Amino acid sequence: MAKRVKVKDIAEKCGLSNTLVSLVLNDKASRHGIKPLTQEKVLLMARKMGYFQDQQPIQEKSDDIPPRSIVGMIIPDFNNQFLFETGSLLDKAFSSIGITFSMVSENENEQRFTLIMNDLKKLYNGVILYGNAAGDSLVRKLKAANYPFVVLEKKIDGHRVNEIGTNIPEACKLVADHILALGYKKIALVAQKYAPDGLVRPGLLIDTLHNTIPGLSTSRLQVRANLMTGEIDPDEIIDALLPPDAVQLLLVENSAMVYPLISLLKMKNIRVPADVAIIAMDEGSGFSLLDPPVTRIRRNTPALALKTSQMLWTEVKNKGKSKYKRSVTVSPELIIGRSCGAI
Repeated sequence: MAKRVKVKDIAEKCGLSNTLVSLVLNDKASRHGIKPLTQEKVLLMARKMGYFQDQQPIQEKSDDIPPRSIVGMIIPDFNNQFLFETGSLLDKAFSSIGITFSMVSENENEQRFTLIMNDLKKLYNGVILYGNAAGDSLVRKLKAANYPFVVLEKKIDGHRVNEIGTNIPEACKLVADHILALGYKKIALVAQKYAPDGLVRPGLLIDTLHNTIPGLSTSRLQVRANLMTGEIDPDEIIDALLPPDAVQLLLVENSAMVYPLISLLKMKNIRVPADVAIIAMDEGSGFSLLDPPVTRIRRNTPALALKTSQMLWTEVKNKGKSKYKRSVTVSPELIIGRSCGAI
């Protein structure tokens, strides 16, 4: 029989005190001023060592688990690789404590979605609001009703809510430092026209680039694209690559834009990265298998899913009346492929 993982085992691996690790594992870290990065370090090590499997949280008092035991995740749409990965991890996390998990898209049948929104309390014990699904009116409504919810990957201004997301300033700085090292001075940000902004806000990204790279020239291309068919309007892209102001790097805000963009460049005999480099501000499926492999920001999906499930379960147990509301960020990673010209 495998040895049960103890707090002191995790503390030893992390190089931290038993007390600090215990506070993190018992969801008391924020109220004691423990930094989010330290919390994530402990949680990831605990997960890696199998600590949570040993705890069997389903053995809590039966009064703690509501009779329906269903939680939902409200999302803008399903056209997002991150959601497939996160949904699977959240389903696994909630299933381990006897809770059913489901996702609902705003792009589903409008009448069905409206019914779900009107009957949230009857259908779910709590919900996760992802990205733009966390609209101001919905957040206000849920707060007023003391309804258990957590916001994932969106910063909520003007409300004290439980929120968790990727550290966006850190993501911008990772990319800016990498571009500085590569020596590029002319950059175009590429986005899909008439689509919401991606993971990273363009204003913050542009400011970070200019604050990091002396003499940088940036422009923003909002391109017409049909991501279902892979069709993309070539005019703005091709114009940006022509002398005398030809850009050296295309910084793609939405990962789904990468596939049609690379296809377009190949069709026009424009070489990546020899003629123009590419970096994506989010990860898409199969980026490492593309030709060339794409340099991109990778979110720490396991950490985001783990912390989100813990936050929501705490809210459900406290019936939405938890005294402490937390804002947690998780560090991303820059994955370097050949598309940026670094290799």
